[in-house]
Amino acid sequence: MTTLHCTLKLAKRIPFALVEKPLPSTNKLGDWSANTFNIGRFPCIIITNELTLFTVLVLFKDIHTIWERFLSSLEELLHSVAVPSLSIQTELEEMQLVQFTREANRRTLGSMNDFVHLVRANIYQDPELTLNEMSLRLSEVPCCPLKYAYPREAILKVITTSSQMTVTQKGRT
Repeated sequence: MTTLHCTLKLAKRIPFALVEKPLPSTNKLGDWSANTFNIGRFPCIIITNELTLFTVLVLFKDIHTIWERFLSSLEELLHSVAVPSLSIQTELEEMQLVQFTREANRRTLGSMNDFVHLVRANIYQDPELTLNEMSLRLSEVPCCPLKYAYPREAILKVITTSSQMTVTQKGRT
């Protein structure tokens, strides 16, 4: 099981029940945070892992299937950054069950805001980029909260280790 922390802006727009006190995530990657933003006139959702800042972009359309589309994009991206297939399958199986909540990690939100600016700049330069290509580019951006490591390196380290890592609860809003 995993937890998706939605910003208030996104929480108002999703048709899912929100959990006030979520249970701890059981997957290696832990919790994810999500927000909505627009690329031109197209509403999108940015979903960022709180441990690694690994980010997946999906279109807002057909919100009822957002989790399935997120998992599909995540699987493709994990393969792109050379995560072993067995690790991917194990993680995705743990993530099938999701709980939505309103709390969001401030550190993660700050990084997500930076990523949105990068997405808009990259799309402006290359309008033919797909959301998955843009997500892959975001995995190659050095991040201050990771001590200027790359999200792709952080996710490889977390997902391929056998020990379970936990997310700090500091910074929740």
